[in-house]
Amino acid sequence: MGSGYSERILYIDVSRKEHRVEPLDKGFARKFVGGKGFANYILYKYRIWSYDPYSPDNLLIFSIGPFSGTMIPMASRAWAAFRSPLTNILGGSNLGGYLAPIMRYTGYDMVIIRGASEKPLYIVIRERSVEYVDAKDLWGMDAIETEKILRKEYGESSAVLAIGPAGENLVRYAMINHDYWRQFGRTGGGAVMGSKKIKAIVFVPGERRDYAADPDKLRSYLRDFTAKFVKEAGTTALRDGGTPRLVEIANRMGFFPSLYWSQVTIDGWEKISWESFRKNNFIKPLACLYCSASCHRYVESKKYDTKVDIEYETIFALGSNIGVTDPDQLIVLNDIADRMGLDTISLGNVIGFAIELSKRGFLKLDIDWGDFEKIKQLIYDIAYRRGVGDLLAEGVKRVAEKLGAEDLAVHVKGLEPAAYDPRSLKGMALGYAIAGRGADHLGTMAYAIDIAGRAGGKDYLGPEKVKAVIEYENLGAIMDSLLLCKFGRYIYTFPVITEILNIVTGFNY
Repeated sequence: MGSGYSERILYIDVSRKEHRVEPLDKGFARKFVGGKGFANYILYKYRIWSYDPYSPDNLLIFSIGPFSGTMIPMASRAWAAFRSPLTNILGGSNLGGYLAPIMRYTGYDMVIIRGASEKPLYIVIRERSVEYVDAKDLWGMDAIETEKILRKEYGESSAVLAIGPAGENLVRYAMINHDYWRQFGRTGGGAVMGSKKIKAIVFVPGERRDYAADPDKLRSYLRDFTAKFVKEAGTTALRDGGTPRLVEIANRMGFFPSLYWSQVTIDGWEKISWESFRKNNFIKPLACLYCSASCHRYVESKKYDTKVDIEYETIFALGSNIGVTDPDQLIVLNDIADRMGLDTISLGNVIGFAIELSKRGFLKLDIDWGDFEKIKQLIYDIAYRRGVGDLLAEGVKRVAEKLGAEDLAVHVKGLEPAAYDPRSLKGMALGYAIAGRGADHLGTMAYAIDIAGRAGGKDYLGPEKVKAVIEYENLGAIMDSLLLCKFGRYIYTFPVITEILNIVTGFNY
């Protein structure tokens, strides 16, 4: 009988090439649940603000929750935490795919990494061993090719985290890739990993077990719950069009940021809508492990022989926000960003800002909206910190401070915002303002309140809206600790979460 946890924490010192395993304290688990709760407490206890983001003493933490490795829908997410090189405050990000279940089958609730290697390496984590492998042949390789090589070496059932050249070159918004198109995208975890000279981390699964305190009761509960989940309106909408379906909604409601936040819609948006991708580029839906929502959309450009997993946020960031409305070009830019290991949200904001600055005379850069070839080259220049790319690799806030253009910079606490214009969505404006990691649309999920017309509608900001945002922020905090996907917010209410959590952990919340 389990407890919902592996009951082990792995500590790795990259400088010494040493590791140790410590037991998970039951009281700690009950209080902080998992995921974000575990990681943020460790960072707080460690006084992470005392260390430079690129210092060997900065921690890089990967954590999962008590639902990880079970058949609970939308529970295949994992959390990464560190001091952010982009914002200088607490950094964090989560991703889907299958890292969380494989990390559970490897036998750890949390992996805490400190130190820095003198030479590039990758780390192989098994249930009873940790191996440090020379990565000189992988260093300089893109993130997707790195993963292909390591999955071939360690098996397709292994879970790989890899950085691209952007992480190696300490671009402040470099990301960590997994499963080719899943990412710890926000706040610069790839740069922290690169500063430690870690090219990749490979989790090799061990024996799968029943981790729930009452596995029979959980299976019985999930039979009815999963049937309801499959039919839930939010699930069916995601299955129908994934996140790209938001392009039409955003333009119709007027919150689709375009031409670096100067417009809330863009001419030609229909060409980068889900309907357009579905007709011309769609291959198949993709899903995280144990999830029937299948919200990811695998698309291809036959013109450029390129395939990616396209998301709404990237359609904004590398599409409307920089004036690109050609779907084939957008697919190529998405692919380059993924391979280089760049957070597309921050990248699109930085490029849009650069184009705006060039037009206003702050920056000597011969580029215009929608200039595909020059934008493509600029992405490589950012990843390798070449020429003006070296400046743009610093992020919008630092670029603005360097050039004296603070009044034109769109960010919160140094983090560039996602595809929801707060001037059109008042709840989201509040959500951005209070978010702990910066311009975070997922902390409060307030865009969902506004789009649904709840709490007074999208144009209202008053006590009713504030209450709704607080409720969603509280829900988001527990979902990030359980590592539940935020798309489950409509079915994972507090009573439902409490009931499942008690079954899985044996606690009495």
